[in-house]
Amino acid sequence: MLFVKRTLPLIITFCTGIIMILAFFSGPAFPGIKSLEDTFPKWIQIIMSFTMVLGAISLLNINLSKISRKADGYGYSMALVIGFLTMSALGFLSGSWPMFDKPVATGETYWLFSDNNMSSQFVTIAEVKDGKDGVQEIMVTDAAGKKFKANYGKLKGSLMAWIFCAQQVLFVGVFKNAQATMFSLLAFFVASASFRAFRIKSKEAGLLMGAAVIVMLGNVPIGNMITSYLNLIPGIGKYIDIASIKEWIISYPSSAAQSAILIGAMLGYISASMKIILGVERSHLGGEG
Repeated sequence: MLFVKRTLPLIITFCTGIIMILAFFSGPAFPGIKSLEDTFPKWIQIIMSFTMVLGAISLLNINLSKISRKADGYGYSMALVIGFLTMSALGFLSGSWPMFDKPVATGETYWLFSDNNMSSQFVTIAEVKDGKDGVQEIMVTDAAGKKFKANYGKLKGSLMAWIFCAQQVLFVGVFKNAQATMFSLLAFFVASASFRAFRIKSKEAGLLMGAAVIVMLGNVPIGNMITSYLNLIPGIGKYIDIASIKEWIISYPSSAAQSAILIGAMLGYISASMKIILGVERSHLGGEG
């Protein structure tokens, strides 16, 4: 049992890591190894599909347990479970339920959704003909009698239209708005953190403050207005352009710092990867590293 839980996963991890490294650095002389670079990601997608199912089951188990015990905050768990089951059911129905048992025919009526799926209209099939690659070209007429070409994938029957509308209401009307609200609240935390960071207690903090002010002014109309007033200064005024200074800061000092951070992050990423491949780090197996 210990071999299956500990040793075998370490062997698989080591072999997979070494193969991916060899596949990445191998050239045309080793086409068999090079082909694994395209094959392994497909295997990873299959494994991730199973992990998503396991994650969903684990999510339900944890929250259903909290609801049954009436633990603190179990109301939030109840809302999560209801939302999860509702969106899952609507997603499976709208994505897998066959839209049409037979090809569309002239005279039939359907709901036609817009490209952004935010509106729909009741239309009648006016003309159907075979197009390229076997895809039907469909002409429809709306309630006003106007004739136009319709996208086959946007036509839905009454039941499917109702399911699709319910899904859009929950996804766009609830989830996206809640997500926008959360990101809006983060703006206040960012402003608070910026205020603490911009306290000038050293030369470095002063440089950070000055660069931040210039970049912010360069992104708002008031920066152009300040530039126009500065241009009135005799001699040096015509050389001061906040927008240009902002672009220089972003293109050179900021870009250089970002490159250094990325290099450091990649070195850390390589170090962590090698520790996992060589079996030094074993926290992913459920034990201590």
